[in-house]
Amino acid sequence: MSRAASIQDIKFSQQGETTVQSPFEAPTLSDLLVSETIAPSSGRAIFKLVDTSKKGRVWVDGISDVVNPKTKEPDRLRLLRGVGKIWQSEQEKVNEKYVDKNRRSLMFENQICVLSPMDKTGIEFARLNENLVGGVNYRPGSKHAYYEWNPAKQEAEALEREMLEIEVMQLAMAQTFDKVKKHASYLGGISFTDELGEPRTEQGIRTLYVRAAKRNPKRFKDTIDSKEVEIMFLIKRAILDSKIDTGGKSGMIKWANGGEICRLPQGRSALEYLVEFAALPQDESKRFIEQLQKIAL
Repeated sequence: MSRAASIQDIKFSQQGETTVQSPFEAPTLSDLLVSETIAPSSGRAIFKLVDTSKKGRVWVDGISDVVNPKTKEPDRLRLLRGVGKIWQSEQEKVNEKYVDKNRRSLMFENQICVLSPMDKTGIEFARLNENLVGGVNYRPGSKHAYYEWNPAKQEAEALEREMLEIEVMQLAMAQTFDKVKKHASYLGGISFTDELGEPRTEQGIRTLYVRAAKRNPKRFKDTIDSKEVEIMFLIKRAILDSKIDTGGKSGMIKWANGGEICRLPQGRSALEYLVEFAALPQDESKRFIEQLQKIAL
């Protein structure tokens, strides 16, 4: 799906002043995924701040204490002029005086940092420090969090999502109404009554069901044929029909006509816990499912 784009000038210290045309907008979910492919075809690496309210220049410190993915040990990243290595453990014969005089930082101009393909250490540092969202060393809550912009990957992901949306919408429209009701109840967020409390028509429920498929296509596809959907529907119906006593203060869930099912852990929803209980491999859970199926007949 195409996205609107605006044009801004990007200035960066490594190459003087350069004008770059690029989409400048708030990050989407696909923006926050780090690409495993080469970024824009020119070979440049482009990074964008997550916080779009920041204006002017923002500097990200060129020193970062993280885990070295090669050694799996704590190490320090140091971005230094004239040094071809970024890990302190590999920077031989580099004293503190040299570090003080030659430390570099990543400069973001109006939320954008562009690094030349020749700046290999800068790019490596940008991808390994704790500010890169989705990176191996990312620390949530980072003051200067940023992500790597890769339009090719984003376009591919957008197309993949659109194809998945089409697939699940077709699936949704092909289901029997009985299955629609069960799955819609499982997905949640689909009311079987309107704002006046009147029952929705089959068409009304189907419309909301298709919208739910489009809203979260992966979850829809992953659960449409799940046994959990049927079990949740049976449990919910048994509770609504007062065939299951959810325990009240005693905390013991029972059949209304007698017989204990299980004890409800404190703070848990009875419906949620019973669905989990039904999925356990133990004999009590199997008997619970058998009884549910009997009372549903």
